[in-house]
Amino acid sequence: MKRFKIWLANHYAVPPNIAGITRHFELAREWAKEEDAEVTLFMSKFLHPRRTFITPEEKAQIEEVDGLKLAWLWSFPHKVNDFRRIINMISFAFVFFFATLFRRKPDVFIASSPHLFLAYAGLLVARIKRIPFVFEVRDLWPDSLVKMGGVNDGVVLKVLTWMENQLYKKSDKIIVLAEHQRGYIAKRGISLDKIDLIPNGVVVGSWQPDEEKRKEYRTKLGVPESDYVAVYTGAHGPANALQHVVEAGQHLPQDGYSIILIGDGPDKERLKEQVAELGLTNVHLMDPVPKAEIFDYTNAADFGIISLADNEVFRGARPNKLFDYTFLGKPIITTVDGEVRQIVEENKVGVFSGAENSKGLAEAILEVSSYTDEHLQEIKENGRAFIDREGDRQKLAKKFYGILQTLVSNRNKK
Repeated sequence: MKRFKIWLANHYAVPPNIAGITRHFELAREWAKEEDAEVTLFMSKFLHPRRTFITPEEKAQIEEVDGLKLAWLWSFPHKVNDFRRIINMISFAFVFFFATLFRRKPDVFIASSPHLFLAYAGLLVARIKRIPFVFEVRDLWPDSLVKMGGVNDGVVLKVLTWMENQLYKKSDKIIVLAEHQRGYIAKRGISLDKIDLIPNGVVVGSWQPDEEKRKEYRTKLGVPESDYVAVYTGAHGPANALQHVVEAGQHLPQDGYSIILIGDGPDKERLKEQVAELGLTNVHLMDPVPKAEIFDYTNAADFGIISLADNEVFRGARPNKLFDYTFLGKPIITTVDGEVRQIVEENKVGVFSGAENSKGLAEAILEVSSYTDEHLQEIKENGRAFIDREGDRQKLAKKFYGILQTLVSNRNKK
């Protein structure tokens, strides 16, 4: 029987041994292992979070999966978010277009944002090859750029808006990661039947609690065993508003409490300077760690922080941290209003501390540190129940695969 062939492309996708977005590798692995599909995942050799190229040693560490092919493509290197990052995006889209143009076509093709250049190149390839095209929306470009002050050129905005509209109209299916995105796109005149929700999630069987390992990683965090530890894992950029997380350290005792930020991004050095200027001994910035270890580092903490800028564009965000923290059973302190706050409060897995409110964040840390063992156990059970319902990557991959099969089957009937 002929294997179902899928192309999946995301500029920022990485395997689990590298810090970054592992969603696409995990989906592709599930499709290859569980559905016996033949999946090609297109990724960039230049790793955006750390601004370096992947090494041969890192490639050698990647799990080999029958049916899963990794296509590493070149993109223009850059160090800061200036015009060179735009060149990086456009270069990847061009390399991708020509790398796929002469390959034997798959049954279906998925291209993922945030930037639209790759997705639009994917749409063109799909139309040339006459195959169904799925547009995965991870970020609402250009709306998010405008609201974050990243685009102020009228011509550029017109081009991006035109590309966005073309992708919505001409895609055969749209996949979103949050309900807010679904509503936003529907308001643009797109039928809700065309839009499906496949949120982020976790590979449930990929990690098991281990008290000895927890002690080991607690030591790696470099904080006293007796401290209450709040951890933030992920990008350190303007969108994450981490200056307010750092400032929360001023409103906490310098002993007995620690805030740890794990990750990298354009604001990392500025945050280090802020910690030094404020003379904080209870705020620590760590380098990024591979996704394969992030659960162990997070589990060594007592609660997790979700932080984003106080901007309308993030009201509908469902960051991967939401799923990581609930999977581990860690109480969540979120600064993000909207969909994240609703999920946290409705599932009783944490508290909303106020947007960009360093004092409120510190007060929330003090509040959560006073929870009884019974309350913490309830949060852990609620978190696992949420993951089982809405964040199990294996279940989500199966749902996604069913959508792809239906799409191809309907196309073949025409």
